[in-house]
Formats: sequence, structure tokens, C-alpha cells
Amino acid sequence: MGGRNARKWLAKVFWKLKGGEAVVDIGCGPGTVLKYLPPDVDYVGVDISENYIRAARKRFSAKGTFFLSTAVDFLTHNRTRLNCADLVLCNGVLHHLSDHEAIEVLKLSKRIMKPYGRLVCLEAVYLTRQTRLSRWIVGADRGRYVRSEQEWKNLISQAFDSYSTNILTGLIRIPYTHIVIECVNERSFNSKG
Repeated sequence: MGGRNARKWLAKVFWKLKGGEAVVDIGCGPGTVLKYLPPDVDYVGVDISENYIRAARKRFSAKGTFFLSTAVDFLTHNRTRLNCADLVLCNGVLHHLSDHEAIEVLKLSKRIMKPYGRLVCLEAVYLTRQTRLSRWIVGADRGRYVRSEQEWKNLISQAFDSYSTNILTGLIRIPYTHIVIECVNERSFNSKG
């Protein structure tokens, strides 16, 4: 469906890594994103699926570290190791979480980010004007919490002051609509937050 080209494009346009950065991937799945990142990133992947983590460790153990855990449990208990992420990725995760759960993940993500570190999320989105087929395909997603752009903004603003959204149509070969959410951690090392 065009996933490979989509990830290449996302890596170039939104992830923008040069190499040497610390990356935390929430909902990492089988670790496929590593194929699109510079080889020298310090990568940590977290997922709740034992099968995904097993596959990621088998294929990418030389390139990253993978943990079987919920994002909240992992981020809560491993903050000392992860309080300097340059980039936190959260691709296709938040639309599976209630508002309360998603806000918790967003706030914890912010806490593990360096000052001016970034969180980049790719999620499903409903549009105000959307074809019936596209709305049906997005609605058929396993995630029960697909939101409109304004609903995403309302959610994100509860954790971040600085963020932007971009609506993507045509990212993959089916009529699916995505939103890219970019958040910046504007706190300094001396700030609380």
C-alpha cells in the first residue's frame, strides 16, 4: 500500500535526523522504522506485542534496544535512562487510546525529551470534507479513537504549548487520511515539566 515510500518521505520531511540522536519509538511494532533512520541513532523501541518485540529483537538487535511494555509503564519506570530523547516517535498509537490514556503518553513523552526535543506522531484523522470511501476506510481502522484535526489539537494542547499539525492525503495508495502532529519541548533543563 506504499508504506515503504511513506516512511522514507516521513523520515526526510518530518523526522529529519542527521545521526547520533537519541530516539524513542512508542509502539515500535517489529522495528521496521529503523530501516529509515540513520545507522548511528541511539534507538529504543517499546511495544505491548510480544510477537512484535520478538521480531524486532531478532531482526534489529544490533541497531536498537526493544522493550515489551506499555508506553506508560515503560516511560514511568525508565525515565532516568530516557530523559534526553531528541525525537520521540509515536506512529499509529494514539488513535488506539482514550483521551486520558493519550494525554498520559503525551505528558510522559514530553518529560523524556531534551529541551527542544521533538515528538512526531502519525495518526488517522477524520476530515470535515472527506469522501465516503475514505471516511469508511478510516472508520474501519482497529483504533477506536480516531479524531478530527480539531480534536487532535485539543488533545495535544493539554500536554504541549508548541505544536503543529499537517493533514496528509495520498500518503499511501488507498484513500486514507493521516495527520502528522509535531510537538516541541520548549522547557529548559532548569524548568519543571
